[in-house]
Amino acid sequence: MKKKWIIASSIVLGVIGLCVIFAFTLFSLKKVSVDFRTSITNISATEDEIIESANFKYGSSVFFHGKNGYIGNIEKSYPYIKVINIETVFPSKFIIHVAEREEIFAVKNGENYNITDDEFKILRIENDFIPSSSNAMLIEGVSINSNTYNIGDFLNITGYYEIYDALYENNLPNGECNNIIEKITFSTVYDAVLKKNINTVSLKLFNGMTFEILNCDYGLSAKIKMFKNVFSSFPEFIGKTIKVDSEEGEKYIILTEENLLKATFKINNYYDYSSHDENDCYFDIIPFENN
Repeated sequence: MKKKWIIASSIVLGVIGLCVIFAFTLFSLKKVSVDFRTSITNISATEDEIIESANFKYGSSVFFHGKNGYIGNIEKSYPYIKVINIETVFPSKFIIHVAEREEIFAVKNGENYNITDDEFKILRIENDFIPSSSNAMLIEGVSINSNTYNIGDFLNITGYYEIYDALYENNLPNGECNNIIEKITFSTVYDAVLKKNINTVSLKLFNGMTFEILNCDYGLSAKIKMFKNVFSSFPEFIGKTIKVDSEEGEKYIILTEENLLKATFKINNYYDYSSHDENDCYFDIIPFENN
């Protein structure tokens, strides 16, 4: 019985030994390549430079690599690179799948402007910012917890609501948004019905229009959809008559192209939550003469 146990133990140890040998020979890391999933307009690094920046441990088993560390090394060296993942291709290869981070926001911090992607990673820092000459949209009304940030860091932002996600969900990617939206401002306004301050995001457009999205932490995607629809069809409002409040009381005005292009469009949800959900919203036009 003891002899059988010794034989069985020897077999098990032999199998384990073979596995260890295979792990550090057949499955040792020998080759790494890069797969670019998007354009590389702002990525000047070559494939070899990207691979070198990761500081891979060649010769060690592909099973025992800390891939998060490699990802961190690459993204720290090249801020415009976003590593989607590092794929293991057996028996001995890694493929780094990368995408280019887009310039989405410009956030003023102190005397400088941080140009960031949608995750608020700082891609570059500028002394001045001109919206019409940049891919980024200016953001105001948010708070940053520190004045000390470097390129490659992530800004710690408060007061931001997921406006970019809502725009993207409604087929308004960055390439289209930065041609339409000059500035995004987050603030709070007093709601006389709810008798409290509500969160608001204002979209100032290059054509002069302002879209004020009230209660922006509720049904934001639906309100962005309404913004898109109203913006794309605003010429249909020219010539229509609307009722507005003024210091003299209610009056009626005929909408012109001029007062529409300088108007504020207020988008809000209905207060009766029992009959309306977050996808139900409406808008009011505050023409230029009444601003």
